Amino acid sequence: MGKRSVPRYPEDEDKGGCCGCLCWCCCFLLLIVAALAGTAAYFFFVYKPKAPSYSVSNMSVSQFDFSSSDLTLYVKITASVRAENPNNKVTIKYGEGSHTVVSYRGTPLCSGKLPAFFQGYKNVTVMDISMEGRHGFGSGLQQALEESEKAGDIPLDIFVSVPVELQLGSLDLRQVKVNVHCALVLDSISPKKKPNIKSATYQANVEF
Repeated sequence: MGKRSVPRYPEDEDKGGCCGCLCWCCCFLLLIVAALAGTAAYFFFVYKPKAPSYSVSNMSVSQFDFSSSDLTLYVKITASVRAENPNNKVTIKYGEGSHTVVSYRGTPLCSGKLPAFFQGYKNVTVMDISMEGRHGFGSGLQQALEESEKAGDIPLDIFVSVPVELQLGSLDLRQVKVNVHCALVLDSISPKKKPNIKSATYQANVEF
């Protein structure tokens, strides 16, 4: 009897074709990743981007009143914020939708927003941010604020969140959100006295 031949099935050839396609796809993806990595390396090498810095240079209090009739604290504070762009070739566009909050030991006192503006190369911009607020209070909050005022140590937290877009000439990069936390200690928060900033620490992060 002769030997029986083993039939070849079409799916065996299809598997080889699928493997080839998969290999080409992997190579294509690797090329894309390599191109993106090269572009990023070129960008950082040529433009040497640096993170902008922020600080609070001045604080003024125009209203800080406890109303016993409705148990509400009315606050109006203006903060002078200094924004510095240290880059030689990167400009910064600050968009709409920013938000600022001033709080005392976790209790929000007032809020406001930054203006939308364009910041050029090697530029320092100082902006006055007006913030207002009303907050219900109890005897505990009033007593704590009075004790802090008497001691000359009023801890305040300023939180800033602003959408930012970096620009290389006419090229707009993706927009990110910059969050800044400033922990201040003032010697007074009374409208009758100009407050001095005794200490300040800053933390910032970026949301992509």
